[in-house]
Amino acid sequence: MKAQISIHKDSDLPDKSEVIDWYGQLAESLRLSNQRLIVALQGQRDWCLSMLSKAGVYHSQIVLSNLQDLEAGIAFSKAETLLGQESECVVYDGFSGINTDVLCMAAGLIKSGGVLILLLPQDILQMEDKYGQWQGASSQQHYFLNYLLKQLKQDMVFINEDDAGQMPPIKKLMFSAEPAFVNDLSAKQYEVMRDLNAWLERKQTPVFVITADRGRGKSTLLGQFVLKHQADFNIVVTAASKAQVNILFKRIGDNQRNVQFIAPDEIIRSNKVINCLIIDEAAMLPNSMLQQCLALSNKTVMATTTGGYEGTGQGFLIKFMHNFETNKMIHRQLSEAIRWGQADEMESWFNRVLMLKPDKQEYNGQLNNLSIQQVSKKQLADDNQTLSDIYALLISAHYRTRPSDLRQLMEDDNQQIFVTKSANQIVGVLLLNEEGGFDDELSHQIFMGKRRPQGHLFAQMITAQAGVKGFAVLKGLRVQRIAVDENYRQQGVGRLLIESAEKLVEKLQLNYLASSFALDPSMSFFWNRMGFRLVHIGSGKGKSTGRQTVAVIKSVDPQVINVMNLLMQKVTRYLPVWLLCYCQTMVWQDVYALLGLLNAENEFTSLDEDEIMAFGEGYRGFDLSQAVLQKLLISRLIDARLSNLDNKLLIEKILLNKDWSDISGASSNHHGKKEILKQLRLSIIKLNE
Repeated sequence: MKAQISIHKDSDLPDKSEVIDWYGQLAESLRLSNQRLIVALQGQRDWCLSMLSKAGVYHSQIVLSNLQDLEAGIAFSKAETLLGQESECVVYDGFSGINTDVLCMAAGLIKSGGVLILLLPQDILQMEDKYGQWQGASSQQHYFLNYLLKQLKQDMVFINEDDAGQMPPIKKLMFSAEPAFVNDLSAKQYEVMRDLNAWLERKQTPVFVITADRGRGKSTLLGQFVLKHQADFNIVVTAASKAQVNILFKRIGDNQRNVQFIAPDEIIRSNKVINCLIIDEAAMLPNSMLQQCLALSNKTVMATTTGGYEGTGQGFLIKFMHNFETNKMIHRQLSEAIRWGQADEMESWFNRVLMLKPDKQEYNGQLNNLSIQQVSKKQLADDNQTLSDIYALLISAHYRTRPSDLRQLMEDDNQQIFVTKSANQIVGVLLLNEEGGFDDELSHQIFMGKRRPQGHLFAQMITAQAGVKGFAVLKGLRVQRIAVDENYRQQGVGRLLIESAEKLVEKLQLNYLASSFALDPSMSFFWNRMGFRLVHIGSGKGKSTGRQTVAVIKSVDPQVINVMNLLMQKVTRYLPVWLLCYCQTMVWQDVYALLGLLNAENEFTSLDEDEIMAFGEGYRGFDLSQAVLQKLLISRLIDARLSNLDNKLLIEKILLNKDWSDISGASSNHHGKKEILKQLRLSIIKLNE
């Protein structure tokens, strides 16, 4: 590793031979104990780089840095390109800021016996730390950074420039055992492989799910599986990006037969049935995309990491697996670490300090003495248990929670935190962000698309996308996240949290309370019950959910109410075109939820009523009637309380205009255009009664 450095005073530095000898002893200790550690170097930059240059015992090095004085440095934004690599030493340049996602990823690159060398400025305020900024403002208290430093000093090797050139004693380490291996697989890998082979013969069980923490050999196992069965099946491998399957294809090597990588959106677009589909890092794909891929595969192996830099994967476990028919799925977990020892100190430290696997409270199932409390950042910093309880709840309820979310939770000064407690246990969490309040000129620049200030998601969405000039001048609160323990949902916990937010809006004399979220039937009906109204539908799909983003608002402010009414009319007017042009891949349940949020009211003329009747009675064709039928569904479908089969048929054909051949009909007995059209007319008669 080459570094351009300033020459530091020799008196401030340990002797070169002493440093080299110390690193040699450390490397030997780590090798013998099968452990990994963090070595933190804190001081002026030239001192840190001088100390780093003497770590020559580590020949295999990966350097992560956004700064130019480390020639080998790889920018944080490109860190994911390193997936699949291993190194005995990774250098993380903390002078570039503390990106906790990248820091966790760096740890995952280090093999057993290796070190993570962390460079830190003497004063944490010297960092070029854009990762500690939210809505354009940096944290004033630095609670997370202080917490991180404290944990490093307590548990890892910490060397400060002010230590008068003395190297610390070598940390005593307990032995971390390696797993037993059978035919190049760990005992647990071998067991899962055996189950995989047996599963291929089970025709009634189409899905096999493998979950594992990072470093458990999940991708290697999948590579072995492909090697064994590629002669018998046409195998397709997919993932959010091809880089995520590098290890899998590295394991296959040049022996590829009947196996290819196809991106998930291409799988859906081609609409071709696949013999055997392997989805790696499934938690990185939207739920709706996973469902569509599963529908096109006879046998599917899904694998995902449940803890790490990419997010906890708990959303996958909760939102996908929880609702999957158990008789159609086999789930196995890889628990043994492969790339490092079973009692690895670095893994344990990251899991505990960055709360990658926080312990979830066990509740008694009874709601008692519900109370609402606002929690300050200082309280989180002072009370690790409260911090852990809140974060664990956020992880369990949200699709994807990353380590960077923990830092924001502790340091974002603009974020307000409310909790619902039952018998002193946290059962609900609400995160709020104050938005808007721009001057007229900046608001105009946002409307024109010339400025995009950091954050202020809702204020900018309504101004720039929904096209309301001057909306960004108004101030409001946006619900960033709301999470209720799964054992206590639909019992009023979420309602109490939202009511607290409404009181805060009134107290702060703000203009509105709003939220933006990916379409989900259960969440949509919740917001509708709370009196929020749909004012905007995003044209694109969310990266983590694959669903359309919607914006809802609630206000008693006359000028906001006027904007609400105008936007609701706009959405109602343009919804048919929007659905036909952008959203034909939506699932019918999401469209139904959308209609529930809209609460649209359309006036029907006598001509409209005659057209609807004529179609229902069979006197008028579908093509001539579709426009008025769209109007009918948008206005009356939610209140009609039809069966799910009726709702599905009406939405898929009338609002999404799916091809007759792509619609299954109201039951398995209805196939072909003639039968589907007959059922469609019957459904319209029911709707129009």
